[in-house]
Amino acid sequence: MRRTDALFLALSLCACVTACARTEPAAPTSMPAQQETAAPSPAPATETTPAIAVETGDAATPAAARQVVVDYYAAIDAGDHAKAYALWSDDGAASGQTFEHFSGGYANTKSVRAAVGEPTDEEGAAGSRYIQVPVELSALQRDGSERRYRGRFTLRAVVADGASDEQRRWHLASAEMQRITQ
Repeated sequence: MRRTDALFLALSLCACVTACARTEPAAPTSMPAQQETAAPSPAPATETTPAIAVETGDAATPAAARQVVVDYYAAIDAGDHAKAYALWSDDGAASGQTFEHFSGGYANTKSVRAAVGEPTDEEGAAGSRYIQVPVELSALQRDGSERRYRGRFTLRAVVADGASDEQRRWHLASAEMQRITQ
């Protein structure tokens, strides 16, 4: 086998392994000032259960972005609004609400279920990386009614030189959610 053929074979094998490894789903959505929360799942997605993210050399992987959204809705479902708020960029300020307004928006929410999809549209700009995570939510209200939402979160991770480990992790930057009416 010639050296160029061996190199081509090795590169092809690496590309196949990389493509096959990208099967983890993506995540998050949050709606400032919403009365309830739930986690949805578009296209190829599965119901989410909280998990601890595995730290690797790069904390801003697509799988890590999805996990942020999973963790966000797990915190809301558990009533841990402080943890959910902290997953927003700038210590919660990116949610567009004060913590009191944010947590008050879930006062009538009994539980949420989120189906978090695969992350898409990863891009970089001005020292940051952005990725979008689709989600579908089902929020059970305290009065027994159910509200459903569909949308996506945009997450941001800083990649600039000098950024702290915390800044290099994914944080919720914005959410676009619409209520689904039947």
